[in-house]
Parts: sequence; structure tokens; C-alpha cells
Amino acid sequence: MKKMNNKGFSLVELIIVIAIMAILAAAIAPALIRYIDKSRKANDVTAAGTIATAVEAALANEDAYDEVVKGAGTVQVVSVGNGVLSCTGSVFSREVADNLSTIPKIKYKKDGAKTFNVYVGGKGELFVYIGDNSPSKWQIQPSMDGAYK
Repeated sequence: MKKMNNKGFSLVELIIVIAIMAILAAAIAPALIRYIDKSRKANDVTAAGTIATAVEAALANEDAYDEVVKGAGTVQVVSVGNGVLSCTGSVFSREVADNLSTIPKIKYKKDGAKTFNVYVGGKGELFVYIGDNSPSKWQIQPSMDGAYK
């Protein structure tokens, strides 16, 4: 009688290990997706802050300020979408472009967000929104809309 030297795994053992790995992956995947979505939203909030800083710096130029701030109404002055920056006024546009080293792109697109929109009020107050078009869905700056969190 020969002695069998069994050094491998049986098919049943391999199937059990694969089943356990599938169960663990199914349990971990939703949490991982949530963390990725939160990360993308946080990236968009940071990008909105960068745009707001660039617009504030551009408004420090008196000619650019006079070009966009008119009366008491709130005016959309900047729209950033798909890597394209569009601004109101030539002096203001040049100032914003000089202050932005790169044009931010939206990372979280599940809720239809396509553009950052910046509005300036009659007294120079600044509002940054994110959404599909103008008017945008969620306010990001100066305070964040609770629905976007």
C-alpha cells in the first residue's frame, strides 16, 4: 500500500474560502462606496473654497470690482464646469484666471452636479453654489447646504 502525500487543498475547502471572501466583500462594499462619495464631496468643497478665494482676490482690484458689482442685486460672475472657466467682464476675468493656478473640476457627479457658480451681491458678499445649471442646487460658500453634506 502506497502512502499518499496530500499537500493541496480540496475543492470543498477552496469553495468555502471563496464564499467567505464573497460575503466579506459584499459587507464592505457599501461602506467603501460611501467613503469614496464623501471624499469626492470634500474635494468639491475644497475646490469651491479655492474658487471663492480667487474671486475675492480678483475683487480686491477696484476696476474688477466696479466691473461686476452693480447696484443691490446679486449677479452671477463666475461659472466653472468641465474644466472651463467663464467670467463676467474682461478685467475681472483676467484677475480670476491669474489667481487660479488650475481650473477645478467637479468630482462628485451623482446628483447631477456639473458646475460651480459664483454670485456676488451688491455689497460685495460672495456665494458659491454647486449644481447642474444656474441657479445651482447647493450653496457651498459661505455656509454649506445641509442637503449636500
